[in-house]
Amino acid sequence: MVESRGTTGTGVAGASGAELAQEGAPRPFVIESRHAESDVITSFVLVPADGRPPLPHVAGQHLTLLVDLPEAGRHKRKFTISSAPDGAGYRISVKREPQGLVSQWLHDKAAPGARIEVAPPSGSFILPEGTRPVVMVSAGVGLTPMVAMLEVAGAAGGRPGLHFVHCTRSRRTQAFQHHVRDLAAKAGATTTFFHTRPEEGEIEGRNFDLTGRLSLDWLAAHTPVAEADYLVCGPLDFMRTFVPGLIEAGVPAARVHYEFFGAVDDLMGEPSEGRPAAAPSPAAPGPRHARALAGFAREAIGDALLDSAGDAIVASDAAGDIVLWNAGAERIFGFAEEEALGRSLDIIIPEPFRARHWEGYRETVATGSSRYGAGDLLAVPGLHRDGRRLSIEFTIVLLKDAAGKVTGMVAAVRDVTARFEETKALKKRLAALEEQAAG
Repeated sequence: MVESRGTTGTGVAGASGAELAQEGAPRPFVIESRHAESDVITSFVLVPADGRPPLPHVAGQHLTLLVDLPEAGRHKRKFTISSAPDGAGYRISVKREPQGLVSQWLHDKAAPGARIEVAPPSGSFILPEGTRPVVMVSAGVGLTPMVAMLEVAGAAGGRPGLHFVHCTRSRRTQAFQHHVRDLAAKAGATTTFFHTRPEEGEIEGRNFDLTGRLSLDWLAAHTPVAEADYLVCGPLDFMRTFVPGLIEAGVPAARVHYEFFGAVDDLMGEPSEGRPAAAPSPAAPGPRHARALAGFAREAIGDALLDSAGDAIVASDAAGDIVLWNAGAERIFGFAEEEALGRSLDIIIPEPFRARHWEGYRETVATGSSRYGAGDLLAVPGLHRDGRRLSIEFTIVLLKDAAGKVTGMVAAVRDVTARFEETKALKKRLAALEEQAAG
């Protein structure tokens, strides 16, 4: 149940592609070139510093960059690969974020030749297999995985029933428009560009297709809702509208594939995978060892905590199989110790969140670090033995061998379902009161 913070993350309704994450340590790359795509988006071509080919990726996947910033330390961020595989390098297309240390460094400081550590491609937000129509729905810089998929579809000679729908503010923020139209012609795809606030001189029907915001009603009227797969990527408010909205409109959840972009919040009315439940803690101090005085042995205290039925203590090995399961875990999740030991963590992770979980888990094992190892709480959905959804919060500790390699993880888990339901009910009451007062 690990998810590293990133500019992009993946939550896919369905685990197709969960096995695509490549394992391995980060490698040094250099910025070969950079190119402005719009006033706010710049593309960077990254090539391996050692001259060896990069690991292959699938269009739609993303990279994890480890960037050392002067006076700000090392930061880990995820950026979608915006190009099809070419065997030479990767292209990422990054939006300048007002509070984004890494995005600002890339835009302002990262010149060709700059070195960056890059972890292998990962993610399961990819073109669905099969012959169903596919509708790509994006906003802002959320179009980047769609561009990579269109490049692949165009190179393959086309894919029937492909629709590209994108929404942005104006020509100043619109990236890849001409490139997308050229790719769409090769792929046999239809394109629709919405501009919410066109600049003076922009002409509807020439510079873009429609003025205003994309809506669920428009999608229902112009795309094959009854039969298509939908790929959704964009800012949080955009995701909040279209991911649950498409499902409520009758699209099966297994056909709504989505990638979170930016800060993750309540997307489906429950704690979202990857959202910290509290503000990040200050940097952890150096190694310390707690001492027990007055006859209290560390081992005895540890045994008491492990045997407690209060919080769940769950340990897993590097492959994600459960190796420790205490009484608290049995109480919260419903599985007896003999049922849980040796099984995958999948038994307590709801199916729609497994791809994202394993992506972060493998990355943590490969890189040996996670921002959730310093006491930060992570709020995620959990799964009870009887199929009920739980709301849980947990912290993790990495277990490492003498060489510093991650051998496993230990999580301390608390069931906060009752508190979450009370908060959700209170939010609904407040919203109803505000609506009543406004009326």
